[in-house]
Amino acid sequence: MAKRNSNSTDEQNSRYVQGGETDRLPNRLDWWERRNFDRRDDDIKLTLSIRYNLRPDLLSFDLYGTPNLAWLILQYNNIVDINEEFITGKQIVVPSEPRVQSEILTKQPGGNVI
Repeated sequence: MAKRNSNSTDEQNSRYVQGGETDRLPNRLDWWERRNFDRRDDDIKLTLSIRYNLRPDLLSFDLYGTPNLAWLILQYNNIVDINEEFITGKQIVVPSEPRVQSEILTKQPGGNVI
């Protein structure tokens, strides 16, 4: 079986595509510059219930239909350590599903090839 040569810049909804600007070398990622998301009036304010304690992937699935956008929830709220910052009772803000589809997930995969 042939080995597929792939990295996170090949995935359309990867944080390395949609979450910032990524420089890509032939065999690895080089530099990633984080994207800052503007807050809007249609953002959803949530208080994390026990169901989502330490589980941004589960919240992503319930909000957007995929666990693969957990990075977006974390980045949108400047959360680095889910064990300390994604806990029951924490108040967060997430972008609405229509905004995610129409404004945030708009970049093409591939990164900036160097």
